[in-house]
Amino acid sequence: DKPISMSSDLMEVDEEETKILTLEPTLTNNLPHDTVFINELKLSEFKQILAKSNITSEFSGGVLWCCNGTIAIRRVESGRVLIEGCISEDYYKVRELLYEQYAIL
Repeated sequence: DKPISMSSDLMEVDEEETKILTLEPTLTNNLPHDTVFINELKLSEFKQILAKSNITSEFSGGVLWCCNGTIAIRRVESGRVLIEGCISEDYYKVRELLYEQYAIL
């Protein structure tokens, strides 16, 4: 076995390789707008969309319960649609179907 010899020559480093990239906060006057959902979703129509995707759902007390009662979709007084439930693969699938019903700006 030969001993490894280290060269005493300085290694050339390209200036581009030594740059450190960072993210800077945006300026307060350039803040993005609030997300806007365009459509007037009817929960009865959404129930049919869920059925086409083989997701069970039923109405009870104005709430659309999905996936054996683990996910609730309801309309609140302001007209907004709320989705509540345990985080799961089913939750994300129902949420994705819900988002597909809107034009999101």
